Amino acid sequence: MLSRLMPAVFVISFFSATMPIYAAESTEELEGLDYYELKDLVKDKTVDCRKEKDKSTCVNYFSPRGVLIQMRDNGDRKDGRWFLDDADRLCILWNGKIKPLCFTVTENDADGYDMIRKGKHKSTMLKITDGNRDNLE
Repeated sequence: MLSRLMPAVFVISFFSATMPIYAAESTEELEGLDYYELKDLVKDKTVDCRKEKDKSTCVNYFSPRGVLIQMRDNGDRKDGRWFLDDADRLCILWNGKIKPLCFTVTENDADGYDMIRKGKHKSTMLKITDGNRDNLE
């Protein structure tokens, strides 16, 4: 019995060793911007964004010192810190929270950027302007 299985075991072993195995595609596996591209994209920039969950909009200012100020379309304000991690992700730590939200950022077909977290498109950067356009402080 074992001798009849050996050719099948060899074929399976051969192909599994020589053929790539592809995991299910997810947006997290997309090639995101690297550290330097991310830094150039957001440092000292005002970013108009849209949250994909509810289509609400906001304006974020990413200061050169790592301070993040967000004004939501309903007038609410959120403050936090932004940084880039060693996995080339844009991370946001909101004041009062202990765990940052980290995003892979990819360029989209509409001249904007998609923010991907855990394989899901969470937010879109719609327009990016140099400096603190809205004087958020």
